[in-house]
Amino acid sequence: MTHSTAADTTIHAAHAANPAPHGEPPRLLADPAWLVRGNPDHADHDPLGLRNPRGIQLPELAVIGGGQVYGEGLSHAHSWPAQLGRRMGGGVINAGLPGWGSVQYALIAERLLALSPRRFIVCLTPAADLPQTFLAARNSTSRLARSFFEPQWARLPHPDQSIAFSSGRAVADFLAAHPDTAEEDALAILAQRGEPDVNPCVIDASRFYLTERSLHAMLDLDHPAIEAGLSITAKVLAHLRALAEEHLISLTVLLLPSREYLVAQRLDEARVRDAETLERLGLAEAAVLGELRAVCAGLSLRCFDLTGYLKAFVGGRIHAQNRREGWLSAKGCELLSRFVRERVLPGAVVRMPERPAGAAVGGIYPLY
Repeated sequence: MTHSTAADTTIHAAHAANPAPHGEPPRLLADPAWLVRGNPDHADHDPLGLRNPRGIQLPELAVIGGGQVYGEGLSHAHSWPAQLGRRMGGGVINAGLPGWGSVQYALIAERLLALSPRRFIVCLTPAADLPQTFLAARNSTSRLARSFFEPQWARLPHPDQSIAFSSGRAVADFLAAHPDTAEEDALAILAQRGEPDVNPCVIDASRFYLTERSLHAMLDLDHPAIEAGLSITAKVLAHLRALAEEHLISLTVLLLPSREYLVAQRLDEARVRDAETLERLGLAEAAVLGELRAVCAGLSLRCFDLTGYLKAFVGGRIHAQNRREGWLSAKGCELLSRFVRERVLPGAVVRMPERPAGAAVGGIYPLY
């Protein structure tokens, strides 16, 4: 798989999940170094292609991550970095993009140094990150990205994402054949037919469709590419720690569990069709989260695993309802922004020297 194929696959999936209105520029573009980058011409994006429509003057904090940071399925104002920025009175950069993994987190952290942020929060979403991380380190033309890749990984098979593609295609095919059917109704019909990865789940006030088979494939450490993705992530975290120390930036890592993993933590309270597969997913994600916590501990990085916090709310409509995608809802983003403001930032060590004068995002160091 070439870098363009990997990027095109990611872009297609993102566009299918959240299509742009007719005539609007695409949100994502293929790129040989980043595989996927934000389109600076999109109305939601700044000149860096990041989701900061008005730009940020002298940022206090850069939040780095993937689709959950970007705010998939939500307006910019409802994304949790934007909500956090309002709580802080401004100064928060949303540096997340759908399709990014930890390799791109390192690339964007390097580019954001020119804006002199005081703090980095790096958000790892293991269920999405590990396959993207492996593909980026393998296929990127960036020297930094390639530095994380070991020669012995060159012949490894690609992460198995066939389950995700086949189940997504089943939904798309049904909607194409029944254009007058709402997606919510289509999912209900496919669930009744037993379509894999359209697993209906009801827990408290929440109803959605789980994709635990797809996620298990992306978290299975028995697959060599996923194991390599975890090793690459450990290297990225070491690089980010050195970067933060050199530039006197406070660095914090957040571990954002999947919706499926949160349900697995409360499986006795949930109504699901396939509890056995969900339990296997729970074990796989627990193993990956444990490995990431150990890496952070070994690097003396501040790390917050959000599982304990979010599992109490998983039945409270903190994710998009009647959807297969595990996006956080506006309510979920509000809870996450509150957690960061009240529990993460107060304990962060912030550098004290005076800040240099700067410009809006994109005015100092063009990204593309």
